[in-house]
Amino acid sequence: MKPTRRGVALVLVLWIVVILGGVGAAVVGGARTSTALASNARARVVARYAAESGITHAVSEIETRLRAVDSLSSGAYLNTLESTSRDSVALGDARFLWTVSDPSARLDVNAAPVANLTQLLSQVGDPGRAAATARAIRRWIERSVPVNAGAGPTAARFVTPLRSLDELRDIPGTDTTLLTRAAPWLTIDGDGSVNTTTAPAAVRAAAFGDTRTSPSRLVLIARGWHSGHALTHEIQAVYAISNATLVLVTWRERDL
Repeated sequence: MKPTRRGVALVLVLWIVVILGGVGAAVVGGARTSTALASNARARVVARYAAESGITHAVSEIETRLRAVDSLSSGAYLNTLESTSRDSVALGDARFLWTVSDPSARLDVNAAPVANLTQLLSQVGDPGRAAATARAIRRWIERSVPVNAGAGPTAARFVTPLRSLDELRDIPGTDTTLLTRAAPWLTIDGDGSVNTTTAPAAVRAAAFGDTRTSPSRLVLIARGWHSGHALTHEIQAVYAISNATLVLVTWRERDL
């Protein structure tokens, strides 16, 4: 073979090696990506079912305790649930941790009249801004929506409850600084009643409707995760308390 042909052949071989190397790297990279996606998908499923197990575990533990005590003791027990510290629980290669929030110790934004919401917000800021923010929230929840009634457009009023306290920031005319300061005293999961045993003074001063000495509802918050994986799944389940039974009201889920 002539030197020129040898040189051309050598160049071709080198190019083939480079191409095959690139193909191999792409295959390896694709395999790694597929493995990572599969791992994330599995971790997400495991985390969700671990969180769901946490809710089931919490409901079982609370109902078992309520059935074992009298009504006076059950109220005292329910009042301690929010402040109780708990360790995470192993479930195979997953773990879950559950906590409790007492919405009756907070003011229910969806049900609070303007005057009561103003009273609460005034505890953390200017009364004028508090009143304006309270009015804006009430207008938003009970806003009028144009509808076609056949003879012409009319306005119909719909009550649209907030699904998250974060939605308050998006309501026109509200003071986000006031809302941030008051957030620990607000809820969207209540039924309008206030637990005077656990509610802070600011909430008791702004209370409306029924007052109680123990929770009427509980928010069970469970987080589940696959051991060694960063992804966490959270479930927030709102339960009404009926004697010694927890009755599901609302169920929310999200990845963290």
